[in-house]
Amino acid sequence: MPDKIGKVLEHMLDVAAFRNRVLTSNIANADTPGYKAKDISFQKEMEKAAGTEGNKSFDIYESAATVTNRDGNTVNVDIEMAKVAENTLIYDTAVQLISMKQRMKKSILTAQ
Repeated sequence: MPDKIGKVLEHMLDVAAFRNRVLTSNIANADTPGYKAKDISFQKEMEKAAGTEGNKSFDIYESAATVTNRDGNTVNVDIEMAKVAENTLIYDTAVQLISMKQRMKKSILTAQ
């Protein structure tokens, strides 16, 4: 019997780690003329993965620009930093849940 909860938690980590790379790429390109900020939808990626085994491809989309700079760049560093902070919370939560799950398994095994 596959461990569905474990797979969901692992996928949470994968999505959050990939999203972090996308968001930090936006920040790194804040001064690149014509660069368009990108993102992925954490919720949609989790929903998409619910019915698939081992899905490791993510749909990247262009973020809605709050303001486009004169050079065509759409990165707002403050917004990107807020997204990184939110994403870090998601990642940390998944790590804590995995750790808690492992402790519960260990506790069950040692109680027998």
